[in-house]
Amino acid sequence: MYMNKIILVTVFLSFFSSFVFASTYPEIAGITISETTTAAEYIIYFFNLLVAIGAFIAVVMVIIAGIEWMTSSGDPGKVGAAKGKIMNTLLGVGILMGGYLILDTINDQLKVINIGDLYCEHGIVVLTKETPSAKSKQECIDRNQTEIKADIQSTKKWNFPAKYLLKVYTYSEANYKGTIKEFDCGDTVCEGDVAGAKSIYFVPNNPGIYLYDDVDYKPGTAKGYPFFTSTSITDLAKTNNFDNFTKSLAIINPPVEQKIAYQAVVFEDQNHQGRCAFVGASVPSMDQSSGPYYTDKVGNNSVSSVIVAKSIVDLATIGLERGEVIFYNKTNCGKILDGEEASDIKSCHIKITGSATGQVDFYSAEGCNRFPTPFDDNEEVMSFEITGSAGVVLSTSRKNEGNENTYCQYFNKASLGSGTCFSSILDSPIFTSGPAGKKPKSFIILPDN
Repeated sequence: MYMNKIILVTVFLSFFSSFVFASTYPEIAGITISETTTAAEYIIYFFNLLVAIGAFIAVVMVIIAGIEWMTSSGDPGKVGAAKGKIMNTLLGVGILMGGYLILDTINDQLKVINIGDLYCEHGIVVLTKETPSAKSKQECIDRNQTEIKADIQSTKKWNFPAKYLLKVYTYSEANYKGTIKEFDCGDTVCEGDVAGAKSIYFVPNNPGIYLYDDVDYKPGTAKGYPFFTSTSITDLAKTNNFDNFTKSLAIINPPVEQKIAYQAVVFEDQNHQGRCAFVGASVPSMDQSSGPYYTDKVGNNSVSSVIVAKSIVDLATIGLERGEVIFYNKTNCGKILDGEEASDIKSCHIKITGSATGQVDFYSAEGCNRFPTPFDDNEEVMSFEITGSAGVVLSTSRKNEGNENTYCQYFNKASLGSGTCFSSILDSPIFTSGPAGKKPKSFIILPDN
C-alpha cells in the first residue's frame, strides 16, 4: 500500500514537471502557451490540464488496483479493496467528465472564464472564435485595431466610464473599410453589440478639433475615421495624411466650469497660408456659405493646415492686459523715415485678450476706424507689431466676403524674429501693387494661451 502511494506520487510529479519545465507547451483545448497568451487563456489552459491530469491519475489508479487484484491470490479482503479502488476511481472520472459534458451540452459559453471583466478596465469585453469549430475566448478590445482576425461572436460588456468616449466606429472590413456602424456615446455610457466587426476605431471625448472626411461629422470612404487635434498643424499631409480630406469640422469644448472654448482657423495651403476661414463653432460642411462662426466658404477637401486656439470665456479674465497688436499705415512700425512727417503715420492699437475676436474688418468700428485718426478704405496696412502673446492672421478679403482670390497669412512671434515688428508686408502674397493688387482688409487675433 505504501509502495503504491510512492508510485502514484512519482508518476504525478513526473507528469506535472514535464509541463512546468517544458520549453514549449502542447496545445490543449485549442490554446497554446506563448508570449501573447492572456491571463484568461492561462486559466482555461490549466483548467483543462488539470482535467487531463485527473484522467491520467485515474488510469494509473485503475492499473494499480488491477495489479493488486491479480496478486491477491484470491484473498477476499484484497480483492474487495482492489474492486473498491476501481469503482471509486471510475465514479470520480464519471463525475468529472459528466460535469464537463453537461456544461458543454447546456451552453458551451459556460466554459469560458470571465476573467476579461477583471483586466479590461477600459475596453469592450467580447467573445471571439478563431475558427467556427474552435472554443469561444473572451477578449478585451481597448484600442484602435485595423484588423480583427478572430470572429467576434457577441459583446458581453462595455467597460468605459461616462463621457470617456465621444463615438466608436466598427467596420465590416479591415483597415476601416466596408459598412460602418456608429455608436454615439456623448454624455452617456456606450452600449451595443460589436459582433462581426473586422476593424474598430475609438474616438475619445477630448476637448479639441475633430476633422471628418464626410459631411455632418461622419467618417467617409476616403479615410474612414475622424482626425483629432488640440494643437495647430502646419501640414496635414505630414500628420495622419489628412491633407485635403476635411468635409466637416466638429469642436468639442471642455466642461463649462473650465471656462475654456476652442476655436480654429483653417487654411487651404500648408504653413497657415492661402484662403482661410475663422471657425468659432462646429461646421457640418466646409462647402457651406459663410456665417457668424464660419467666415469663408473654404470648401470640402480643401483644408491643408489649421490653427487651434483656446479662448477664455470668463469675461473678467479676458479683460486682463495682455499687450497689443499695432497696425501701421507705413513700413517700419511707425518709425519716421526721410521725407515723412509724424502726421503721416497712423497706428491702430488692438488689445490682446484671452479670447479670439473672430475675423474683424480693418475699416470698421471694431477694427481701425474708431480712432481719432481712423484708417479708411484708401489707407493701407504696411507693417505691424505684436507686443503681447498672440498670433495674427491677415486676410485680403473682408469678413464673409472671401472668394477664390482671397489670400491669408499667419504671423506670430517666430515670424518676427528677435523683435516685435514685422517691418513690411509689401510684395508679399497679402500685399501686391497695381490695379488688381491685394492688401489686408481683415484680421484675426489668436491669443497664445
